[in-house]
Amino acid sequence: MFDDFFAFAPVVINFPLRKNQLHEMRKAGKPLRYAMELGEYCFTGDFKLCLEEIKSSLDLMGEIHDADEMIPDISLHIKEVRLFNQSIKDPDQRFSTRQLREAVLKLRKQRRELYAELCTKLTLWKENNFRARIITAMSI
Repeated sequence: MFDDFFAFAPVVINFPLRKNQLHEMRKAGKPLRYAMELGEYCFTGDFKLCLEEIKSSLDLMGEIHDADEMIPDISLHIKEVRLFNQSIKDPDQRFSTRQLREAVLKLRKQRRELYAELCTKLTLWKENNFRARIITAMSI
């Protein structure tokens, strides 16, 4: 299960704008998380630490995915407001898109930071052979 989840890591690390691979990695990680939760009481304390790392990574992926979903939605609203504003002749009666633009910028900044954190985590897993750590925690 970990291999199914981690198979997407090279693409996720190297291509931050490929949202589909991130989403597929997240979907592949959920069964791993649930399976690990079922076995967390059977194995050593290190297994529980591995589970916490998996959980935090999936939560991080969820926040990134939420931002990926919200940014286009807000951008669409900005376009709609701009189209509406073009039909109004009096400039004082037009709607401002400033807050919507700021929300998009904030989400993009947040996504970049979270994505960098996730990539750091995945790189460390690769370097430290996280898969072997899970297997070792299960075999003791």
